[in-house]
Amino acid sequence: MITNHPTTELLTEYATGAMSLAPLISITTHLQFCEHCRDAVAGLNALGGEFLGECEGTAISDRLLADTLDRLDEEPLPETIEAAPASFAIDAALEEQLPAYLHKFVGRSPLNWRSLSSSLSVAPISVGETAYELALHKIDAGGTTPSHDHRGMELTVVLKGSFSDEHGVYHEGDFLIREPGHVHRPAAAQNQACICLSVLEAPIKLQGLKRVLNPFMQFNPS
Repeated sequence: MITNHPTTELLTEYATGAMSLAPLISITTHLQFCEHCRDAVAGLNALGGEFLGECEGTAISDRLLADTLDRLDEEPLPETIEAAPASFAIDAALEEQLPAYLHKFVGRSPLNWRSLSSSLSVAPISVGETAYELALHKIDAGGTTPSHDHRGMELTVVLKGSFSDEHGVYHEGDFLIREPGHVHRPAAAQNQACICLSVLEAPIKLQGLKRVLNPFMQFNPS
């Protein structure tokens, strides 16, 4: 059961199209799991449509209208996100654990998994983002991550398995928001690895003496 959701403010920003790409991907991924938030976004879209319907129209010249219609006929509309090349096969084991929506991003280039600790690894996802890092994180079954805090906002969607920290237990579809200064130490369930989609606004910082060997300090929007 999903018990953690994006805030109303985030859903509103999402519905209005004012959101940067990496956070948008995280919320769209959550919507693949969550009927409650899909209904909320539909309501926000309907409300926005009502507001637009109440706005007064602005006259445009006949030439501008004709030029616009000609361009629509002649040029295909560009896609916001390119789908993965059909020839690229996503790793079958990973494919089974990811929502179908994510395949188009994961398939753009091979995943480069990097070990951050004995039980935690990360695979950045390149989507042309300039302000946020988008990545998959995997915690091995029964594994924990080093205790760390955040220098910027972090958005996390649980894709497979579950994990817990000092504040609760999180299952598939849960959407977590961590603000700057938030300290926690995630741990995966004993019986299954946990895979999450994460969006980082800034690098995170390890607690204690391990900070001098901090592999988390790398931060690569792409």
